[in-house]
Amino acid sequence: MPIEMKVKAIAIDPKSNIPAVVLTDKDERRYLPIWIGVSEAAAIFTKLIDQKSPRPMTHDLLRNIIGDLKYKVSEILIDNVEDNTFFAKVYLDGEKGRREVDARPSDAIALALRTGATIFVAEKVVYSAGVEDKDKFEKEAKQFKDFLKDMTVESVLRGDVGEKRVPPPAEDEREGGSVDKGEHG
Repeated sequence: MPIEMKVKAIAIDPKSNIPAVVLTDKDERRYLPIWIGVSEAAAIFTKLIDQKSPRPMTHDLLRNIIGDLKYKVSEILIDNVEDNTFFAKVYLDGEKGRREVDARPSDAIALALRTGATIFVAEKVVYSAGVEDKDKFEKEAKQFKDFLKDMTVESVLRGDVGEKRVPPPAEDEREGGSVDKGEHG
């Protein structure tokens, strides 16, 4: 049975400096961190703080295309984790029925935030990759918010975060690498 969750925060792993999106259940007893890239974290974070962009960002464009095709994002489901890589599905409802689209969890979450879709996580994923240490994640969320406090959409597009330059991901952190650390926990 899937568990409904919400985005609690964007946090940064203090050891690796890799951002994570932290999901929590409605009672905030269980937390599910999913490590993601800086761009994905920025896409989620800008929506969490409702920062507007002068032009549509990728997930805004995707939302617009889905709507123009007469579909609605009804829900997303993070349905599996294998070898520390998470998998997700985006469910689209429209005149021609329901469609299921494979997605990275970070993209599915960013899209869900922009469409108001419900975020679900399979129970087996929550129990195998989730944690129950609220204090740790609140501390990491504060660290990441401090890190991103001066970030704007324009600075992300330039690759700058405040006075700091965002380093390119290491080979094993890039999507499609032998180990996809962009979506693992």
